[in-house]
Amino acid sequence: MKDPETPATHSPTHSNELSANLRRLLTFGLGAVVAALDQLVKAVVDSVLPPWGGTVGPLFDFQRVYNPGVNFGLLSDFPQTVIAATLIIGVGFAAYALLRPPERWTTIGGFALLLGGGFGNLIDRFRIGAVFDYLNITPFVGYLNLADLAIGAGVILLLLDAMLRRDAT
Repeated sequence: MKDPETPATHSPTHSNELSANLRRLLTFGLGAVVAALDQLVKAVVDSVLPPWGGTVGPLFDFQRVYNPGVNFGLLSDFPQTVIAATLIIGVGFAAYALLRPPERWTTIGGFALLLGGGFGNLIDRFRIGAVFDYLNITPFVGYLNLADLAIGAGVILLLLDAMLRRDAT
C-alpha cells in the first residue's frame, strides 16, 4: 500500500490517465501553436530574407518559393484540387482526433504536428494562393517550411507509436 505521505513522482506514459476532453484540448491546442509558429516563422523569413536569398553554411539555402501544388510542385496547375484535398484530409484527421482523442503522448504530439503543419500550409493557400516555402537542406531537393517539417515529424511520431504498440502486444 502506498504511503499517503509519499508524493507521486511518476509522469504518466499514457495520456489516457487524462480526460478525453483534456486530450482533445492538448491535441488541438498544440496544433494551433504549431500553425501559429509556422506563420510567425514565415513572416520573419519573408521580412528579413534579401531578394536574392541567402545561405547558412554548406547545408541551408534560403529562397522565397511559392508553391501552389504539393511536394516538388506536383499538381501546381490544379490549386483548387490541392486546396480541396488538403481540406478533406485535414478535416478527416481533425474529426478522427475529436471522435477518438489520442491516448498516448506520442499520438497527441503526432496529431498536433500533423494538424498544425497541415493547417499552417492551408492558411498560406487561402491567404496568398500558394504555400510559402523558404528552406532547402542540402543534399535534398526541394524547398520546405516549418509546417512541412512538422507534418514529417508528426508522421514519424505516429509510425513509431504504432510500431511500439504493436511490439507491446
